[in-house]
Amino acid sequence: MKTHLRKVRYAIVLGLSAFFLSGAAHTACAAQPLVDKLLLKDTIQPVTSDELSSAIAGANSDGAAALLIQMDTPGGLVESMRTMVAAILASKVPVIIFVGPSGARAGSAGFFLLESADIAAMAPGTEAGAAHVVFEGATPDATEAQKVENDAEAFLRSYVTKRNRNADAATDAVKNSHSYTAEEALKQNLIDLISASDAQLIATLDGREVTRWDGTKQTLHLAGARIEEMGERKQLCDLHNR
Repeated sequence: MKTHLRKVRYAIVLGLSAFFLSGAAHTACAAQPLVDKLLLKDTIQPVTSDELSSAIAGANSDGAAALLIQMDTPGGLVESMRTMVAAILASKVPVIIFVGPSGARAGSAGFFLLESADIAAMAPGTEAGAAHVVFEGATPDATEAQKVENDAEAFLRSYVTKRNRNADAATDAVKNSHSYTAEEALKQNLIDLISASDAQLIATLDGREVTRWDGTKQTLHLAGARIEEMGERKQLCDLHNR
């Protein structure tokens, strides 16, 4: 009889411990800022456009403090790029684009995405630019080619200027296929900072004020933030919510 009671008491203690641990985990998760992360390591095309749209929708609905896009792309399709830029500009949650890790690039259409972000950052040993429009199939005549190039430059200027970045240096990437190292991009005011990793980047951005696309000011509260890659489930927080 005593043995049975001891087992019952032991089970109750274990149950209460699990309950309080679960509650503590939930409290920690609720208090800890969330940064959603999307890995964009592909060409810019309809599939990546859909992935970005889903990531922004998720970040806008799950209480994320920011959406971090870690990017490494050679570029891609103009129409997909335009759709993605529009989605970034319309996001309710601040969008941070980080060209990384070292060796990554934001080429061609990727450069347009980088410049559209609330925060643009690059890792050391990365590059961005070479955004001259390339035509597939039949080569257009000089007038048509100039028309497309002017359109691309105007599109880039339309939001680079509002982001308080260097429009001349940005359009030079289109007009003359100029490409920038991380250090050059920072010096030319094309990006906001250089960071060695996503964790370092998020820690550095805590307390930084950004001007959103609609002109409002927003301070980033990212101290101790957890970075969750889209699609992943973190055990402590998600086990509590099951």
